[in-house]
Amino acid sequence: MSDIWAVVPVKDFELAKQRLAVAYSPSLRRALARAMLEDVLTALRAAEHLAGVVVVTADPEAAMLAGKLGARILFEHQVRGLNSAVTLAARNLAIEGRAGVLVVPGDIPALKPAEVAELVSAHGTGPAVSLIAAHDGQGTNALLATPPCGLSFHYGEGSFAKHCAAARHISIEPTICHAPGIAFDVDTPADIAVLKCLPHRSNTRALLEHEGLL
Repeated sequence: MSDIWAVVPVKDFELAKQRLAVAYSPSLRRALARAMLEDVLTALRAAEHLAGVVVVTADPEAAMLAGKLGARILFEHQVRGLNSAVTLAARNLAIEGRAGVLVVPGDIPALKPAEVAELVSAHGTGPAVSLIAAHDGQGTNALLATPPCGLSFHYGEGSFAKHCAAARHISIEPTICHAPGIAFDVDTPADIAVLKCLPHRSNTRALLEHEGLL
């Protein structure tokens, strides 16, 4: 096993998936965010070559769920935004002497353990950055950096291009990887129909089928 730790930043469930508000109720969006997070954490815990999982959140419910699924909790008492949350986790891992950090979002329910294992095993030795873009080509759905600190984080609009530039700024040519499960995040109502491909054991699929959406 490598000493790479996955970091999953999690918004307050009440604020999650705002772009789905045009089609779905707050209660459904909350349930969907929880189900997707559970699927992501389950996949990460099953992935080879990961030393562990850290969830960064200010949401007590998300923290409780993460703890039940075996993740470490980095609880934010003050929400400062996604980049600050990821930076905090990376710094903590660096202080502990960990080899690297793999940042993934909590809304990629098609994530497969094998994809994570392949990404980590293919990662270069020494200072290196591996990236997987979101399916829209704009966001960053996986960022693997060794060591944990050194690369600046630029989550938000156009983050994939910004992370590529940030790696080159510290003289690292990023490795661009591809994994369909990691790349597919759920942002719009049109994305929901695609989730019919999820396995039957998926919490996300079970919720959407229960709601009559698949």
